[in-house]
Amino acid sequence: MDQLLGKVLAIAFVIEVLTNTIKTLLPDLNRRHLPFISGVLGVCLAWMSGVGLLSTLDIPVRHVILDYLVTGIVTSRGANIVHDLAKTLSSSS
Repeated sequence: MDQLLGKVLAIAFVIEVLTNTIKTLLPDLNRRHLPFISGVLGVCLAWMSGVGLLSTLDIPVRHVILDYLVTGIVTSRGANIVHDLAKTLSSSS
């Protein structure tokens, strides 16, 4: 469990760095597109790395892409929300 949360936190950190880099490189980019961009980055990184929250938590998923979508959405929200999720999961177990 700790290993999974470490991986998810690392992916979230990479997404934050990439999103900030995109904001710097494209200053005229409309800010309302940033959540979509970070979501796409999150899903892509979850898929390419094979990290899935649901499968690691032993939640059965019929299609593995759904696991990557959930992981990508969670990680796209940033490292703070992942840290809060880790704290909640550790206190409940």
